[in-house]
Amino acid sequence: MLTHFRFRPVSRSLLAVGALLALAGVPAYAADVGAVAPAAVPAAQAVVTGQGQAVYPMAAPAATSAKSVPTTVDPPTLAAPASAMSGINIPSPPPPSAFSSDANQLAAQAEQAALQAQAQADADQHKRETEHNEKSYDKAATGLMPLSPDQVRDFMHRLEQTQNAAQMPYEGTPKGETRIATISLAPGVEPPQVNLASGYVTTIELVDVTGAPWPILDVGVGGNFEVSPTQAGSHVVRVMPLTRVGTGNLSILLKDLPTPVIFRLAAGGPTVDLLYDGRIGKVGPEAKPQIINRPRLEAGDDTLTMILENAPPPSAKRVKIGGLDARTKAWEIGDKVYVRTPLTLLSPAWNASEASGDGTTVYEIGNAPVLLLSDNGSMVRALISRD
Repeated sequence: MLTHFRFRPVSRSLLAVGALLALAGVPAYAADVGAVAPAAVPAAQAVVTGQGQAVYPMAAPAATSAKSVPTTVDPPTLAAPASAMSGINIPSPPPPSAFSSDANQLAAQAEQAALQAQAQADADQHKRETEHNEKSYDKAATGLMPLSPDQVRDFMHRLEQTQNAAQMPYEGTPKGETRIATISLAPGVEPPQVNLASGYVTTIELVDVTGAPWPILDVGVGGNFEVSPTQAGSHVVRVMPLTRVGTGNLSILLKDLPTPVIFRLAAGGPTVDLLYDGRIGKVGPEAKPQIINRPRLEAGDDTLTMILENAPPPSAKRVKIGGLDARTKAWEIGDKVYVRTPLTLLSPAWNASEASGDGTTVYEIGNAPVLLLSDNGSMVRALISRD
């Protein structure tokens, strides 16, 4: 008969108690129960199984005696540790002197040893899991972010140099401008060009000859450009190019105007129109009422447009005007005087005028030395001095 012994907590198997008693050399009284203690087993006869179990062959039982004869069992000498063969970390059993002869106390010691072994096993498992998690994190971090901070900075520096090398031949950023132009709707006339630049929004506003906003009904764009939606009835269109260099066109349909207004769009030049004030040489549906009827009401004169942009032609001579602030200016060209002012001219009678969307108006008058203007309903008198 073979008796199997495995090192595991006593609380889970009663066989462990018997094995510990046998190791401790506790005497067995077989006469009272009719059992016979096993004979001593030499160490050479011990067999270690593949699961880390020590198997000892037991001697055949002897005849039952009338008296209880104490028989001691010498503790067997274990063969090579099972952990060396199975790879399982099994601690060496304590010496027999460490165990008590009392069965209850021995069971308590076995229970305590089992708890300590379980706690040690849990600690080892937690340590292995922690090491596994740390290694997994290091591998994931290396896979997702293989570059060091210095390498990232060097890469960004090279990227910036490459982007700078891809810039247009001209140096620096594009020059921003605000332009005022008169739009002709006559057949055969080339549409005006609006200059755009990547990263800039160009605002186009359309007004009539009196400077009143002209409502927009519909907008169509051709090319790689983005047109921001505007409020219904607005007179403003915002355009932004989606590429650094590109061309296209813009078609705008105005209220009560059968002919659409066409613009040519060009991106990538040295200048960009931040604000393009397009003037239609007609009276729009929201035209400002005229205080005094004039014989002529026209737009499109190049001189008027240049002065309205505050860039008079070289032949213009600046004249002094007194009684008004710096917003009002005057120039003399031949026998004509051009007054640029945000006020409304009442006298003298002007021959032609042109206004912008912000209310600034240029009047062409004769050689009158005195001007009467309206500043929000208040009469203002100004004097023109040519010397």
